[in-house]
Amino acid sequence: MRVASEKLFVTQPTISDQIKLLEEHFDCQLFERRNRSLYLTKEGMMALEYAEKIFELTKEANSRIKNKLALPKKTIDIGITHYMGQYFLYDKILPILNQNEFIVKIKEGNRHLLLAELEEENIDMVFSNSKDSLASNMIAYRLGSNKTYVVAHKKFRKLKKTFPESLIEIPYFGYTDETTLKFEIELFFSQLGISPRLVGEADDADLLEVITKNGLAFTIVPEVTKNRFLMNKDVMVLGEIKE
Repeated sequence: MRVASEKLFVTQPTISDQIKLLEEHFDCQLFERRNRSLYLTKEGMMALEYAEKIFELTKEANSRIKNKLALPKKTIDIGITHYMGQYFLYDKILPILNQNEFIVKIKEGNRHLLLAELEEENIDMVFSNSKDSLASNMIAYRLGSNKTYVVAHKKFRKLKKTFPESLIEIPYFGYTDETTLKFEIELFFSQLGISPRLVGEADDADLLEVITKNGLAFTIVPEVTKNRFLMNKDVMVLGEIKE
């Protein structure tokens, strides 16, 4: 009873009174006490089963009515988790834009919030770099893998021959603690036993591009971002982080 009261933010007597009212309403015992604990009776189990169905139907009704799901849907709502812009191949969704009967809406947000919106059917799909913590009614598909590359100004071309050990010879501009990529990079450095000189951190791809093309430091970016950087002839790939 104590645990239940803490979860519901009410007092134990309040819960006891509610249980008593329910039992009076159904004219039967819903709980029985054994070893200082409460256990559902057969009638209690039946009441719980119906209660869960009621809550689920209420949730579904709210979602459908609020979002007017009974009406023909005129938008395709897509969620993309933070930092996925550096990974995501947007050409995968270009065919959707050819569907003249739909308006495509793309929003960026925190993964857990986007998944909550997906479960509530407020959005249609979420693009993420992980399939962890999915609800039972969600299905995940792998669209592909994305390699990671070390890119730098062409003045550092000589370091390509001794990559990746040569990375300690030039400054490194990395990511903040907010990105999964930072953890993977630190693991890569740790496995090699190297510690490049860190000169700054950011998560904005545009800033990383400026740093790279001006030869201020090397950066480590996903394949999509790397292809964009290489449009500048002063930028080159030193090597791939295969791990």
